[in-house]
Amino acid sequence: MEIPPLLRPSYWFNPTPPPFVPTVERGLLVVFGAFVFIGILGRIVTLRPGWEKFSKRLVIRSADTLAVFGAFGLLLLGLAYERIPVLGARGWYLVWAAWFAWEIWKISRYALVEIPELERKRTEREAQEKWLPKPKT
Repeated sequence: MEIPPLLRPSYWFNPTPPPFVPTVERGLLVVFGAFVFIGILGRIVTLRPGWEKFSKRLVIRSADTLAVFGAFGLLLLGLAYERIPVLGARGWYLVWAAWFAWEIWKISRYALVEIPELERKRTEREAQEKWLPKPKT
């Protein structure tokens, strides 16, 4: 039984890998380009008024992450297209994927853990400040 190419270390860590298949290359170009486009679009959307503070921060954080990782992915794709030794190796895509997974985990933790906690603290503070005297204007 032969090991599939994607599971071989020589596929990922070859300093001078063969070029991508054209369909894979175009697919990666579309994915990374979509990341950049969605990141820019997310930043533009948050410029409109009416956003709640925490949801705006979440969208900005997500948009920035997508734009940065899309640009970095396009850089990796360009290095692989030009067949630059070591920098064009496919192992960098593993580093990219691990770093992207870490950032997605941080964003999801912010959305699922930190935002509810901050909302709870804000409602407690507003309930307490309701009874505090206000400065006269």
